Amino acid sequence: MSLSKSILLVVLVVASVVNAKVYTKCEFAQEMKKHGVTSHADLGTWTCIASHESAFNTKAVNSVSGDYGILQINHYYWCSTTSTPGKGCNITCASLLTDDITVDIKCALHIFSETAKGSTKNGFTAWVTYKKYCTGDQSSWISGCSL
Repeated sequence: MSLSKSILLVVLVVASVVNAKVYTKCEFAQEMKKHGVTSHADLGTWTCIASHESAFNTKAVNSVSGDYGILQINHYYWCSTTSTPGKGCNITCASLLTDDITVDIKCALHIFSETAKGSTKNGFTAWVTYKKYCTGDQSSWISGCSL
């Protein structure tokens, strides 16, 4: 990528952060439930992960690690940094930066299933924050939410 394209990408990402939607923990958990996550244990864990990864910010970008969106999905394996959808989730990384987190959730659930497939691993281990902050009982993350 040329320097001018890199600078433009940084400017666009920074500009997009200005109008980010920041979900509450309950709004996030409700979106996860709407997309098929029904286990309260899993809802608590996903909510913990989103909090620690992005502070529930839909436009979060970690330019060092290449993670995008509310669930900080990595560009190396899962999304394309070009305008053409690609990699493991067949999406663009830019599609992870919208206020509608449907794409983020679908990709995260795909990552979860791929990480756990054929191994004894828990699919949550694909997120670094899981081991550090979100193992064990995470029910406090969804307490007070109408689920």
